[in-house]
Amino acid sequence: MSNVNTDGLPPEMQARIAQIIEGAKQKQVAAIEQTPEAPRPVAPPAPVVRTPSLMDHTIQLRQEVAFLTQRVEAMGQVTEAVGNAVGQMYAMFQQQTTVTDPGTTYSQNFQDQVDDGDY
Repeated sequence: MSNVNTDGLPPEMQARIAQIIEGAKQKQVAAIEQTPEAPRPVAPPAPVVRTPSLMDHTIQLRQEVAFLTQRVEAMGQVTEAVGNAVGQMYAMFQQQTTVTDPGTTYSQNFQDQVDDGDY
């Protein structure tokens, strides 16, 4: 408000404007001083931390046992599935498609073809 240019006005008007400006400044300062501080929000009380009871521990242990039982069952199922797959693969490679005579092997056939008279 101090940037008001009143040079071209008569002195009575200049005095009146100055008086109005001063009154407004005093009201503004008084309003700031009278403004009560905003009430600070009260922090909610911290939740009460209770120690776990024996029943709480028992319930938690039962949940852990149930979880671990499911894991063991799943591992057993995986082991059984892998065993079945290995057994099927083993059987697949061990199947005999034709009956062979155990007495006739390549080396025996070769010995039969060799003539001792060549030496």
